[in-house]
Amino acid sequence: MKDYPTKITFGQMRETGATSIIVFCKDYRCSHNVTMDASRWPDEMRLSDLEPRFTCTVCGQRGSSIRSIDVPAKMGTGR
Repeated sequence: MKDYPTKITFGQMRETGATSIIVFCKDYRCSHNVTMDASRWPDEMRLSDLEPRFTCTVCGQRGSSIRSIDVPAKMGTGR
């Protein structure tokens, strides 16, 4: 199994205001992705700990790339 780069913990992700993740198939030709609520995983778990555990439901490839879905920036009021 390939090594996955170490990513932030779910707790660190939540500190930024993000509450969801997007999971991409590891096979770049497939590129299937799914959005998931991140509340099911504990604060101390790293996003990279989950990446090898996912299996794509489209192509069957094991492994994934996970990113947080950032909270949109709040726009200030203009004059």
